[in-house]
Amino acid sequence: MSDQHRVVAPAGSMPAGAADGPTRIAALRARIDGLDQRIVELLAERTRVVRELTVHKADEAAVRSPDRVRQVLDRVHDLAERHGMPPAVAVATYRALIEELTRMQLDMMDTRRAEPAAGER
Repeated sequence: MSDQHRVVAPAGSMPAGAADGPTRIAALRARIDGLDQRIVELLAERTRVVRELTVHKADEAAVRSPDRVRQVLDRVHDLAERHGMPPAVAVATYRALIEELTRMQLDMMDTRRAEPAAGER
C-alpha cells in the first residue's frame, strides 16, 4: 500500500480496536479464572495421590527422593517446551510445589510416628 493511501490516526488518539481493550481484558481475566479453577482441581488431585503415596514410604529419604524429583522436573521442562510455555516458569512452579508437598509428607510421617501403635493403646 502506498503512503498516500495509508490512513493515519491523529496524534494522541487510540489505536484501532483499542476501545475493545477493557472488554477483552475482562474476557481474558475470566478465562484465566476458569483455568485457575481447573489447575487447582488438578493440584488437589495430585495432592491426594501424594498423600496416599506417603503411606507407603518408610523414611525421609523415600520422601525426598532426589532422583524422582529430577525426573519430574526434567519431564515438566520438556512438557513446557512442547506446549510453548517458558520452561523456567514451569520448573520453578514445580520446585515450589514439590517443596511444599515434601514438607506435607514429612509432617505426615512425623504424625504417623507419634501415634501410638495399635497394640499400645
